Amino acid sequence: MNKEVTYLPKEEILNAAEEFQTPFFLYEESRLRKNCKTFRDTFRKYFPDFQPLFAVKANPNPAILKIVMEEDFGMDCSSEAEAWISKKVGATGMYTGNYTPAKELAFAKETGLILNLDDISMIPFLEEIGVPETLSFRINPGVGKGGMASLVVAGPDAKYGVPFEKAAQAYQQAKDLGVKKFGIHMMTGSNVDDENFFPSVVEKLLEIVAGLPVEIEFMNIGGGFGVPYHPDEKTLDLDKVASGIRKVVDEQCAKHGIKEPVLMAEPGRYISADMGYLVSKIQVIKDGYKKFLGIDASANDMPRPSIYGAYHHVTILNDSTGKEVVSVTGSICENNDQFAKDIELPVADIGDVVVIHNSGGHAHSMGHNYNGKVRHAEYLLEKDGGFRQIRKAETIEDLFRTVI
Repeated sequence: MNKEVTYLPKEEILNAAEEFQTPFFLYEESRLRKNCKTFRDTFRKYFPDFQPLFAVKANPNPAILKIVMEEDFGMDCSSEAEAWISKKVGATGMYTGNYTPAKELAFAKETGLILNLDDISMIPFLEEIGVPETLSFRINPGVGKGGMASLVVAGPDAKYGVPFEKAAQAYQQAKDLGVKKFGIHMMTGSNVDDENFFPSVVEKLLEIVAGLPVEIEFMNIGGGFGVPYHPDEKTLDLDKVASGIRKVVDEQCAKHGIKEPVLMAEPGRYISADMGYLVSKIQVIKDGYKKFLGIDASANDMPRPSIYGAYHHVTILNDSTGKEVVSVTGSICENNDQFAKDIELPVADIGDVVVIHNSGGHAHSMGHNYNGKVRHAEYLLEKDGGFRQIRKAETIEDLFRTVI
């Protein structure tokens, strides 16, 4: 059993559940910092000038972003709002939008973020917004990989990136416009636990670099660094990933006679997923065709299981020694509002605390208001053991504030 999946700060969660109205998210600062240090230092062992970026979409709460910045990360932004909040907290980094109009590109440029264009059709926008000194392109290598089908983000069916056959054309057009410095980016899959996958991405990327009409100064290999969600899943060997990339970079730069670019990467879930917990309480226990535990959190809080059928480990914090097979569900009027189906858990009572693990990344940030459900508060478990509220819960009034 993978203890990284089953771990939680039990006493602190119980104390928080006594102090605060459930449901809520609790983020553990010490674990967040540990994840940042592990990622940053593992790569810098092999690439001293390595520049990590945090994928803001995973968790855009400013309190989280500031901690990540303190650990020497920049930001990876994929929308105008993410660029806006990154500017607010004083971050540097890269903007990788897709199907982005000139107006949004102009805003991202004004924030100081490096523009990473998703398609060759965006190049004419540069004349409209002012040609930047530095530019990158996201390349689609024609193949991809992911933890599930929906997480494959490259290949013929993916909406992202410049087809690699058009890469040289894209860079030549940008050079002709007056761009002086260039980078390259590739993101082909999400939540990948195969250590050999990442060096293979770098090998493909450097083969593309060798055929470009410009010198590439930095190379962003994207994110996709997988984390275990199920106790039976393995933890990604990050040192094997970084050392494998080092070997490929040495080989390919020597083979093609190219200058080694500065290495960048943009993890999101690897940094934030396992530092967060969705904390709830059982409201209703239903004995129907099978047994359901109805909790006060729903898919609007953390929709990954309802969208992807994704597995999230569930813990009930009680002293029961008996076990039973149950499903854990929210109260949205959709049958996919189930956090877990037919799993063995301790025999529970109404009022017991239920914890959904791996809720620090792509959880609150993917939340929604379907059925008129409000999204709930976020709290930070600080290094000294104290709690700090970092987001208020929405109210029903908030849902109708913009109605005319």
